[in-house]
Amino acid sequence: MRKQILFLGVFASVFFASCSDEEIISSNDTSTDLEVTIEQIDFNPETAQPDGRFNNTSEGLYHGIFVTLDTQLHAKVWININNDGQYNATVVSNQGDKFRFLGNPTSRDGTKFSFSGERGSFDFDVTDIENPIATNVIVDSKEAHIAALKDREGQRAAVILGTFETNDDPANIISGTWDLMTDGSTNADVFGFPNLTEIVITVANNGNVYSDTDFETFEYPCFFIPSGPITPIFLHEDPMTTPNGRNEFWAQDQQFALGNATLTYWLGQSSFLVDNNGTAFANHGWHNNDFADPPVAGCNAIDGEKGVWFWNGRSGTSSFDDPFDVPMRAVENIDYEGFKEAMSGMTFQE
Repeated sequence: MRKQILFLGVFASVFFASCSDEEIISSNDTSTDLEVTIEQIDFNPETAQPDGRFNNTSEGLYHGIFVTLDTQLHAKVWININNDGQYNATVVSNQGDKFRFLGNPTSRDGTKFSFSGERGSFDFDVTDIENPIATNVIVDSKEAHIAALKDREGQRAAVILGTFETNDDPANIISGTWDLMTDGSTNADVFGFPNLTEIVITVANNGNVYSDTDFETFEYPCFFIPSGPITPIFLHEDPMTTPNGRNEFWAQDQQFALGNATLTYWLGQSSFLVDNNGTAFANHGWHNNDFADPPVAGCNAIDGEKGVWFWNGRSGTSSFDDPFDVPMRAVENIDYEGFKEAMSGMTFQE
């Protein structure tokens, strides 16, 4: 089981224990000698479309998450590498804060860039377009982290911002951000739904950032019975660009090795099932066990718990910012009729 830890901040460890392969990313350089005119940027994330000519090149659009290590700024980012003849980045926070950066190439082969704005700067390397890397990320004089994915015509990247919090000790709360990302690649075993590509966890207590990109297969018989175990999926349409938005994400029985313990988590959300079953299941998470001691396998609709996790004797939940309980509609590249047929007639335990 291979798991990747992308980032460890310089703060004392409170939550997840340190590992030998942690990488420290830091920068004291918050200055820029560029004359930045933010008003010149006309990129609009609500209408921007990736140019298909760049689907397999380093140019084009990249989309991801942007979070300060104290998690006070939590946002989505769009990075424009000559998609429309310009180089820029736009950040929109979960509280509506919006700011921008201008970009400049820093390598002759057009794979490395420096972005600067009135509030900060970062470097961006797209040598490997499947693994873009942002470093030296500074905003408002704070260290921050960017995780981004290639956004393609016909295979749209998507992000949803989330948070987590312990629920086992009110006097010792651990919290932070818990974000989901997809590069839009499709899962043939799950009606062509987009794959869940990456989960990014930022711990507010210590500034540590962790990434899970290697997911376990799992059984999900309460939703449908495939030919075998499935890998996680994540369908998300941002309410910024799609009226109401919608969400389907399934990631059960996942394991994430951290330090001397293993983080286990369950993510279950279905806009379709909420829509199909009425308001009785609004705001419910959908899970393949009841989290009792010992757990009992089944088809469980659990109020308010779309994400559940356990680590080193601690436990908590994850929640997400965008609307969920909205009507589902047919989706490009997805066998929607097959999905509806498989989901019809399902019954669940509360």
